[in-house]
Amino acid sequence: MKKNLKMAVFVLFALVSIFYRLIPLKLPNAEFFSSLIAFTILSSDKKINLLLIPFLILISDILLNIFLSVPFDPKWEVVVLVGWILVIVTQYVLRGKKFYNVITMELTGTLVFYFITNSLVFFMFNFYPKNISGYITCMIAGIPFLRNQALFNLLFSLIVFATVNELGFGKVASKRIVNYENP
Repeated sequence: MKKNLKMAVFVLFALVSIFYRLIPLKLPNAEFFSSLIAFTILSSDKKINLLLIPFLILISDILLNIFLSVPFDPKWEVVVLVGWILVIVTQYVLRGKKFYNVITMELTGTLVFYFITNSLVFFMFNFYPKNISGYITCMIAGIPFLRNQALFNLLFSLIVFATVNELGFGKVASKRIVNYENP
C-alpha cells in the first residue's frame, strides 16, 4: 500500500511539475522540479526514478513549444538539462530527512542551477561580451530568476517535507518519539 501511495504521489508531483510550467502568467523560474527531485531522493529507495526527471523536463519543454509557442532550442536544452542533472547530484549528496536538510537541498540546488545555467549561457551563447564584465552582467541578469526560483523552492520544500514526513515515506523519520517513562 505504501509503495503504491509513494508512486501515486510521485506521479502527482511529476504532473504538477510538468503542467505548472504551462501556466502562461507565472513568475519566471517558479518551478516544481527541484521539489520533485527532493521528494524522489527522500522517499524512493529506487534512485532510478531520478533518471525520469530529466525526461520529464524535456517533455515539459516540448509541451511549452507546442502549447505556448516557446521556441525549442537544442543548445538551450543542453544548458537546462545539465543544470537539472547537477541539481539532482547536489540534492542527492545533501539528502536528509530533517527540515534543515530539505531547505539546504532546495537552496543549494537553486544556487547550483543558477550558477551552472548562467555560466553556460555566457559561454555557449553570444548574448554578452566574453570578458569578466560580460560574465558579471550575465550573472546579474539572472538574479530575478534566482530570486523567484529560491522563493518557490522554499515554499515547495515545505510541501515535500510535510509529504515525506507526514506520510512516513523514506527509511528514517524526522520525528522521534521520546519515551520519558522508566521501563
